[in-house]
Amino acid sequence: MQFRVLIGLTTLIGAMGLPLWAQATTQQKLPATGAIAQTRPTTPSRQDLEGRGVAHGAVFSRGQNVNVSLNVNQGRYTFNMAQPPGNRNRVRYQGVVSRQTPGTTPNSFVLDGRVQTFDSSASTRIFGNTTGTCRIEVFDARVISSTCRSVAPDSNTQFLGLEQF
Repeated sequence: MQFRVLIGLTTLIGAMGLPLWAQATTQQKLPATGAIAQTRPTTPSRQDLEGRGVAHGAVFSRGQNVNVSLNVNQGRYTFNMAQPPGNRNRVRYQGVVSRQTPGTTPNSFVLDGRVQTFDSSASTRIFGNTTGTCRIEVFDARVISSTCRSVAPDSNTQFLGLEQF
């Protein structure tokens, strides 16, 4: 009889302690100061992102539908805007990333870049060694807006992505 009581009591104590043990093993270590450690998500060295929306400027009339693609690779970027297949209007900016500010949600950031090369379907000429800026906003791995300017003729564009949600 005493043996059964001892087993029952041991089982009861073990069952009561199980939630405390589980909580202790999943709890994160805090720094010595008691503050919670903050980590910023790292940006991969290569990103290929897309978007759809409307653009104007350069070869695009106000409100033309376009597809965009952004490639970021080791501090350099290429940003393309093109009308859907069937129409050959397109522009491309290439340059160096000046700053990439993380957003508040995963896969979101704002890229500020220095334009070094510009080309468009309006001209067969590629403007190398040009200067300008691009500001491209990415939300949830989708390009949602951009403003790009260059000193090359007819090179300023704005893009506003369609709502993805």
